[in-house]
Amino acid sequence: MTIKSILLGLLIMLASSVRADGDNVSATILWYAEQEPGVDPYRVRYIVTPDFLRSDDGVDSENFLLFDRKRKTIYSVVGENRSILQIDGGVETYAAPQELAMRIERRADTQAPKVGGRPPVALELLAGETVCKSAVIAPGFLDDERKVFRDFSHVVAAQQARTMNNTPPELRTHCFLARYLYAHDFHLAEGMLLAEWSPSGERRELVDIEEHVAVPSSLFVIPDDYTVVRTSEF
Repeated sequence: MTIKSILLGLLIMLASSVRADGDNVSATILWYAEQEPGVDPYRVRYIVTPDFLRSDDGVDSENFLLFDRKRKTIYSVVGENRSILQIDGGVETYAAPQELAMRIERRADTQAPKVGGRPPVALELLAGETVCKSAVIAPGFLDDERKVFRDFSHVVAAQQARTMNNTPPELRTHCFLARYLYAHDFHLAEGMLLAEWSPSGERRELVDIEEHVAVPSSLFVIPDDYTVVRTSEF
């Protein structure tokens, strides 16, 4: 995957961004093509406002993930069994131990098309000499949305810290600790995510953007008659 191939599609997306007015909530919609090992790529929709981040498959279905930024809480809503998994933030992560030998390598591609007036940057997260994760980011681009994604990442990392003792020791590799705990936001700390991939086969690439879209505020409301299970009670 090259920076130029990613940006060619991105420039087309920006040209087709739409504006919608009305009484609904104004949002930015980002579509990512996501892939897990052994699974074909699938599209995921992220609806971003200053207060919320909603993730779903693109239809206003009963199954979705909702991040309440003010409450620092993630709700995983499953309509089939009328349940909500509630993930609370608030647990501080710790500084990475020196034995992880964790570092981030950066490379700006000045020959690639600029995004938001600046060249994109390729990042690699390493533990020792092992590449744990790679990403391409756009510094300064959709910065408000980037901050929402980063806050979401902090809540996920807080949950990971709470349950670390439940993770089998053989899975707690240096890269695992770097990716999910100590440097979970290594890319979002520097710019909006254009693409990311890992040696194990997970991939995510930004494929479409719609700005200033009017969406129903009901998309950011969780059902009040579902069973709520709090991960903090596990």
